[in-house]
Amino acid sequence: MPFFALTAVLVFLWARREFGDMAGLMAVALFTTLPTVLAFSGMAYTDIPAVCMQLAAFFGFAIWLEKPTRRSSIWLGIVVGLALLSKMTTVLFFPAAAAGMFLCRWLIAERRKSSETVSTKKTLSGLAVALAVAIVVLWGGYAFSVGHVQESMNLSPNTLPSFQHFPAPVRSIARTMIIKNWLIPAPALVKGAATIWSLNGVTPPAYLLGHLKSGGWWYFFLLGLAVKLPLPFLLLSLIGLIAAFLFARQKKWTSLLPVTCASAVLVVTLPVKYNAGTRHVMVVLPLLAIVGGCGAEWLWQLTGRKRLWGKLVIAILLLWQAASSLSAGTDFLSYFNELAGRDPSRILVAGCDLDCGQDLFRLSQALQQRGIAHFSIAIWSSADLSRTNLPPFDILQPFQPATGWVAVSMRALRVGDVFHSTYPPGAFSWLDRYQPVAQVGKTIRLYYVPDN
Repeated sequence: MPFFALTAVLVFLWARREFGDMAGLMAVALFTTLPTVLAFSGMAYTDIPAVCMQLAAFFGFAIWLEKPTRRSSIWLGIVVGLALLSKMTTVLFFPAAAAGMFLCRWLIAERRKSSETVSTKKTLSGLAVALAVAIVVLWGGYAFSVGHVQESMNLSPNTLPSFQHFPAPVRSIARTMIIKNWLIPAPALVKGAATIWSLNGVTPPAYLLGHLKSGGWWYFFLLGLAVKLPLPFLLLSLIGLIAAFLFARQKKWTSLLPVTCASAVLVVTLPVKYNAGTRHVMVVLPLLAIVGGCGAEWLWQLTGRKRLWGKLVIAILLLWQAASSLSAGTDFLSYFNELAGRDPSRILVAGCDLDCGQDLFRLSQALQQRGIAHFSIAIWSSADLSRTNLPPFDILQPFQPATGWVAVSMRALRVGDVFHSTYPPGAFSWLDRYQPVAQVGKTIRLYYVPDN
């Protein structure tokens, strides 16, 4: 929750800095009513802290790029270090966003020979200071630890990995590190980075539009956001995209930076093979909220006969946004917009886009109300089921029909995820012959299968 509040403050500050007070207020209103944001702000996941720190790093770079003073360089180093500590995706997102912002400055400010241009020497000096501070913050997050490669990573020359997913020069360095047992700083960080790289290289299966595919789809995150975000939010973001270009032409190039950061994150994730939930690109949401705030500011400033229509459009979209958030009730996690249809599990289901095991306690209550003394279960959850007040149960096995009461989640039906195991597709397709007796929450179906 503190990271949710801090992110809202950053959204307000950035939107107000570029587009005015109205834009800041509207951006906060949009961000704080997003069901996905509200869902993960109430969960002990790394996503909202990562969103907060990554947004702070983007904002810090935008400020530094405009005025690369010693003070802004130090602040940039601090927030980049914290962003790197919060989640490994920062290694992918921040360089892409920074490159995009550099390109904006070069295309607009530099070519216009604006007074906002900064000398190359001053830019490089500021970057060096920021990099040094970021390294200190990052290493400090690991308590300035050092360790030998073999002991820290449970490796030895006799169990040397192949490093097949690494580029050739990196493979050579990695093997040398293990054989010579180098002493390295923050070995846990190095191990984490290697794990993430390997995970993307093995092309794990992903689910989209009713299909499973190893390595996923290049448009996975784009389509996921299109059905997970409220339509009024997307419409205001689209209006804001157009308005940002108009503001950039009339005022200053920094108006395009929120758009640039969001675009950079989405573009750089197109080749990513690990498609396990739109939450991994959640930093796009506050950026789009800022863009949406820009759109609201533009509509508010319309003059003449368009003035009334602009304010009316803002009011309608805000009411629609509020209604979308309220319609989710307490099921923020499983929210989908109108484009998803009646069964969103046919579009997305894994990676906490729909089913994250959140209806387990509702299942317990439903079973108690029906007086069910024994049942079979197949759901995805990391919970300790002995503490959920469930009656005695059997765990469904793949391709083995059971009788009596059966509780199965959408994630288990669609992709075969059951607790900490993943079964082949269609492992529980035998249930298609029966009609569910009840729907528990948004993610669990309760069946009764007769003995015959």
